[in-house]
Amino acid sequence: MSRFVPQILFVDAYDSFSNNIISLLEKKLQVSVTKIKIDQTIPDLHIFLAQYQAVVVGPGPGHPNRPEDVGLINFLWKLEEGHLLPVMGICLGFQSLVLNFGGQVKPLPEPRHGIPRIITSSEKSIFRGIGYFESVQYHSLYASWGDDDLDLEPLAWDRKEDNRTSSDIPGHKVNPKSILMAVKHKHKPFYGIQFHPESICSSKTAQEIMAAWWTDAQSWNANQRQKSAYTMANASFRQVSELNSSLRQTVYSLDLTQALETAMTDSVSSSRSPSVFSEDGSEFPDQGSPPSTVSLRSSMLSMNEAGFPATSTQLLSEVLPQHSLTVPQIYEIVRTTGSDAVVFDSEMHQREVVGTHSIIGVIEPDNMKLEYKIGSDEVRQVQNGKSISIPLYEYDCDIFCYLQNFMRDYKVDQGDARVPFWGGLMGFISYEACLETVDINAPNGASGKPDICFIFVKRSIVVDHPNHQIHVQSIKPHDSNWISSTATALTDFPSSSLLSPLPLNVQPQISYPDALDYQRKIQLCQSSIRSGDSYELCLTTSATVRALHTPDPYPLFLHLRSLNPAPFSAYLRLGKMTLLSSSPERFMSWSRPRPCPSNNPPATKSTVQFRPIKGTAKRYPHGPNKPAISLNQAEKLLSTPKERAENLMIVDLIRHDLHEITPYVTVPKLMVVEEYATVFQLVTVVEGQLIQQPFRSDYDDNKTFNPGHGKKKRRLLTDENNKNGLSVLASSLPPGSMTGAPKRRSCALLHELEKRPRGVYSGVVGYMDVGGGGDFSVCIRSAVRWEGENSSHRSERVEGENQKTEDGGQKRDEWHIGAGGAITALSDAKAEWEEMEAKLGSTIRLFS
Repeated sequence: MSRFVPQILFVDAYDSFSNNIISLLEKKLQVSVTKIKIDQTIPDLHIFLAQYQAVVVGPGPGHPNRPEDVGLINFLWKLEEGHLLPVMGICLGFQSLVLNFGGQVKPLPEPRHGIPRIITSSEKSIFRGIGYFESVQYHSLYASWGDDDLDLEPLAWDRKEDNRTSSDIPGHKVNPKSILMAVKHKHKPFYGIQFHPESICSSKTAQEIMAAWWTDAQSWNANQRQKSAYTMANASFRQVSELNSSLRQTVYSLDLTQALETAMTDSVSSSRSPSVFSEDGSEFPDQGSPPSTVSLRSSMLSMNEAGFPATSTQLLSEVLPQHSLTVPQIYEIVRTTGSDAVVFDSEMHQREVVGTHSIIGVIEPDNMKLEYKIGSDEVRQVQNGKSISIPLYEYDCDIFCYLQNFMRDYKVDQGDARVPFWGGLMGFISYEACLETVDINAPNGASGKPDICFIFVKRSIVVDHPNHQIHVQSIKPHDSNWISSTATALTDFPSSSLLSPLPLNVQPQISYPDALDYQRKIQLCQSSIRSGDSYELCLTTSATVRALHTPDPYPLFLHLRSLNPAPFSAYLRLGKMTLLSSSPERFMSWSRPRPCPSNNPPATKSTVQFRPIKGTAKRYPHGPNKPAISLNQAEKLLSTPKERAENLMIVDLIRHDLHEITPYVTVPKLMVVEEYATVFQLVTVVEGQLIQQPFRSDYDDNKTFNPGHGKKKRRLLTDENNKNGLSVLASSLPPGSMTGAPKRRSCALLHELEKRPRGVYSGVVGYMDVGGGGDFSVCIRSAVRWEGENSSHRSERVEGENQKTEDGGQKRDEWHIGAGGAITALSDAKAEWEEMEAKLGSTIRLFS
């Protein structure tokens, strides 16, 4: 008899940690987990549940007494005796269990989010042999029932006093001295825990409690469910299959009676997950020095070693010594007369793992530009001054499906693996476009502004800073003459002939956000947190700078890069949009797919990396003319529960996003302090491994797909065997560090609070490489201009008003500068305002 894999149903309340729990269940318990949402309609729930050995009800925002926040969870507690099965409730699920059996759920005076705490148990039931342990808590509400005699048995409590007293929190009481952390029903197989064993900062003991629950659940099934199990097995299996099909879940083709019998008698001895492949430790492995010029094969339908179709795209390149040439000098040499420009500049802030390369796109009129507006059913392709619209219905009405198919058509198989970019799409995704991925419609309010804009770069210059090399590259056909002439121009150019530009006198008129209004919104954020609707909210605002018109804003960017050296600085001019960015934060990157060793059939692997930044300390807290604080001092400032909780919440959120795509998720670096020009930041690194099987095409069988002209419907590669970096990007937007958690509910709350589009700020900026890699930064510490934009809105505090009548009616540009910070229950409104103001000032000083 083949080994049967037990099935657990997970009920997701739209939380941002759900996939971490599922991963813990699958790896720790060696089970298969099916996920459904709380608001999915399931007729005859008891029949649907017949195929599962247990149910886990996850955490989520809201209150357990609100039907819209718990959905079908309440029906689980009302299952009749003959249809019972083990259920474990976590956080919201735990509170719902207590509430449904006579207890109360009240607000915590001091919510606990992202806080590791010591929990004491009764050492009974699933806590046998465990006296106390540490686990992270995420909750604004707590459950209790006083002295009432209920059908619930308490199993664990948090009895550690909070650090703050009632005098520290005006108008609030301290938390109860003992808070219930776990219960079990006295007669039914229902359990609940308030804490989060899946958090990266929870102890292994907390995870072992889930294993103990699973042991008890299996025992209950064997002893109590056997008789009713056969009754359920005789129910219509076709009905169960139809229910699963409607939910888009996997249905195993096995006899249900045999499955239930096997589940009651067998234990699982091996995991269903495939083997984890070993890593070589380098994102772009060294494959030796390449020849000065590389020409790739161009057979259209041949297969490469990894099993993917080769294309006719060719890469030509030549490697030069950098000598003393700087990125601005190189850009001035190769820039064209057109208005579009793309420069990703890491020269001023190089680090061992970020900021190693700078990329200059050489833009010409024949470069194709792709534009998309949220809510639209088409993509606009602009090339040589002409535009055509491509309907998205061929791509599941999904812009990311379109982008994935577009990039696949231009895939390059070989080149210098040490160079992260060979050519491809460079551009931005606005925050509002990111919101569309979580089903929040937030129009940017301007008909002429694209929410996504990329330009397809065929010619590029990549500067390898550690090796002091310049790579001149082209994927244009027959472009060796341009390679040679550009290499000659760079080699012969006297570096001393270009001087740094003088500061521009742009006579700025600066409109600042209102301090009282921002602090009022902080209090509203905290109100939402206390009510259980969010754990953390990244509140933002913006300043507007009206400056004298600069036809060429590149000198402004040079000034910004000198003021704020950053590994992800960027200068973009795409259509009417200009972006000057000095972002320190990588959102995510993914390496090019490379063959997996000893894998049959052939497969490739790719490494995805996130580097969230949350937790900020001023480098010059006593003023710009005072000494900066040391790294040790910054580490102490950023070691507080509030700062670490901010970071931890985003780390757990990112792990959730990654687990949606891959089971192979690690955290190689947790809450490390990094130093930047004006601040110290708390940084974490989260990585995942993507495994791809041989190419399974939705293309026509006999030809390479040409985006926009295919007849067959295309789909985003999200099936188990074909997930790549763009799949992760699509499922991870918007950046969690700019939203809070749970992401979907937090985004909706912030949209109502801020009442304005964020635009490019808070979105992502980066590239998708024809070799299969990509890299995107979070768009912060930036200034954005849209040509022709003038705003009549003014906030209360305006500097430079006297200049309105002194500029002689000269044309002015309007620059928007966004800034914000993570608001938690522990936030101080005045301190949060000052932190936001410091971030805003680091970019505004560009115009001074």
